[in-house]
Amino acid sequence: PELIGQVMARVRAEDFRSERCRLIYQAITGAFLEGKHVDAFIVRDRLAGFGDFTSDLVQIVEQTVTTANIWEYVDMLKKQSALETLQDVGHALADITSLDDAMALVDKANAVFSSRPGVRRLSAKALVQDFCDRHGDGKHPEYYSWSIRKLDDGLYSERGDMIILGGYPSAGKTALSLRFAWHMAASHRVGFYSLETKPEKLGDRSIATLAEIDMKLIKRSELTEDLWRRFAARTDDIANRTIDFIPAGGMTVADIRADALSHRYEVIYIDYLQLIAAPRAYNRTEAVTSISIGLHQLAQANDITVVALSQLRRPESSKKGEEMAPDMSSLRESGQLEQDADTIMLLYRETPDDPMSRRVLKVAKNKEGVIGKIYLDFDGATQSFSESGNTREVAQHYQDEGRKAKQSARLQREQDRDQVKLTEITGGDNGDLPF
Repeated sequence: PELIGQVMARVRAEDFRSERCRLIYQAITGAFLEGKHVDAFIVRDRLAGFGDFTSDLVQIVEQTVTTANIWEYVDMLKKQSALETLQDVGHALADITSLDDAMALVDKANAVFSSRPGVRRLSAKALVQDFCDRHGDGKHPEYYSWSIRKLDDGLYSERGDMIILGGYPSAGKTALSLRFAWHMAASHRVGFYSLETKPEKLGDRSIATLAEIDMKLIKRSELTEDLWRRFAARTDDIANRTIDFIPAGGMTVADIRADALSHRYEVIYIDYLQLIAAPRAYNRTEAVTSISIGLHQLAQANDITVVALSQLRRPESSKKGEEMAPDMSSLRESGQLEQDADTIMLLYRETPDDPMSRRVLKVAKNKEGVIGKIYLDFDGATQSFSESGNTREVAQHYQDEGRKAKQSARLQREQDRDQVKLTEITGGDNGDLPF
């Protein structure tokens, strides 16, 4: 009885393919939820209306003499249930004559891979032990690498995180996301869901970057013999990375989740989230809010890292008429994006009207690290980024932060001097005092 609540967090009645076993499980959980004692006699009594279950219960009690292996039994049950469900779907598909009916069966199969995992719980003692196991003996945790040193030093991205890369049109967010995706694909399974660009075009951009070939020559199919040799020298490295490009126009969050789970992706990129189909006829704010919540749940519930690209609202102008740099509130069409993301990065031109301008990659939100700006040089010919060698702005940033810190410290000292001090009043036999 003391294990029933834990089992209920992981096992559904539908996991029991046998009707009699399913009824027994429902009788056990029903009695438990009503606060009643649970034993074989209570369960048999609750099942009286469905027939005589005495022999079933006797067999269960005799064969299961200990609960020591309960979690192995749970895993066996769920695997067998999933296998039989898929077998049923396979048999049913063989006789289907309607595409709509076939898609309904495919959705049923996908649900097997996207079922919610059991609730995980850590006691205080287990939390301390887990901390020691993860950080003791000189162990170094592994976080995702982004191929940009300053990002690697400041972002502690793990599986299950939701990361948003926002940018204005033509700022280069797709090109930057391709760089990130190819870099991660060297050691992780990556799925790149494109709702805007065909995989073939993404392939051209990727080859331009990875093989350092001018995009203009690729588009015109004017590769010289030297360029073909350069491409050939890199094909093994490119072809051996575990990355898939998926044209995702019209897909919903549920479609992406089912596909990502069935292909066992560890990281998925979505270009871009405002184009994901909403399940119902929302207005745009409600639609993007629903999409954001869905992606957040996809990441957390399935331990998949989601990197979603996002459009930004039109830039605002300052009183002097200058274009203001974007911030988190610039994410287009829903404030929910700010709440759901573990990390938000914003990409924009340092000089807005200059296509050749350096790019600014602003880490606007970072739950477990620092925020700040990284300056990148962008080569449009090869669709590639590199960290800018000019450190003038970085130095200026630290000078500004230093001045702010000094100002804050001075104000704090002044407040400390002006604060009221409380002193205990001791008055002896003074009758005016309350105590």
